[in-house]
Amino acid sequence: MSQTYYKGYWMVTNRCNLSCSYCVLENASHQLRAELDLEAKKEFISHLYERLNFRRLTLSGGEVVIFGKRPPSGFIELLRHIRQYKSKDPAKNLEIEVYTNGTFLDENVISEMEGVVDMVAVTIDGAQDNFLTSIGRNNQKFHQYFDRIVHVCSRLTKCGIELKLHSVISQKNHMSLANELSFILNAIEEAKGKVARWKFYQYMSYDAPEKDQKHAISQEVFNSFAAHAREALHGRGTQLHFKDNREMNASLFNILSYGNAQYMRDGDSWTTSQRTEDLRSYSSMEELFLRHDIDERRFKQFHEILR
Repeated sequence: MSQTYYKGYWMVTNRCNLSCSYCVLENASHQLRAELDLEAKKEFISHLYERLNFRRLTLSGGEVVIFGKRPPSGFIELLRHIRQYKSKDPAKNLEIEVYTNGTFLDENVISEMEGVVDMVAVTIDGAQDNFLTSIGRNNQKFHQYFDRIVHVCSRLTKCGIELKLHSVISQKNHMSLANELSFILNAIEEAKGKVARWKFYQYMSYDAPEKDQKHAISQEVFNSFAAHAREALHGRGTQLHFKDNREMNASLFNILSYGNAQYMRDGDSWTTSQRTEDLRSYSSMEELFLRHDIDERRFKQFHEILR
């Protein structure tokens, strides 16, 4: 009987050094205190691998590199723990992708990623400094965000780590970014970076009217952006993915910083989305499906790894 393997998205921490205007983080004081500590994070990864058969994890945040008291030491120690689950056997190998704003990816952190992290996705929503400042990607300490990201992309490629870009498409940038795509890719390639994939997200409503009013776009606007992006990036050798609200809601299974997972049933919104218990309390994915109102067929459509 063949084994079923899974992939998951884990928000390792809700701490972040930036304040992006479209982002919603559960970062109240009591929520930050509930975050798993470093030893619990290690135990958590081992449980996902050994008991729940996860063979691909996306580590995200907040900003994933800055958890703990002395960043990036905690993140580096977590990478060293993960190294034991790397294997040439696909059935045993734990693939790791990291989502990051890139501001803490110095030579030391990137060198620790080698041989552990398979892909790094960095977020870039535009190229103009004034725009990036207006949405919170620049601040006094972390400024000139675009230039920083271009440099980070070059470093990652040099170390042989596959590079991916993420962009959130909203009212703020659906027109400007559409005209900057070639410029962004050219800048990275001129710095000797190689972008394997580029994922574009339709801004997702978090049932926060003030944010939605500033950022939400219709399906029609998102589709129009996608058509422009396909044309602008045609033949550039970068795999494109346009993730709209429908796909995000259907695929939602966010493992949260305190060990529970968030998911949606048909008809749920962000506010009414469901929570599991700490995933370490389940001995198998079958038990998790049984104890919660999770559509197993739909979950496997988005999260099963076929090997």
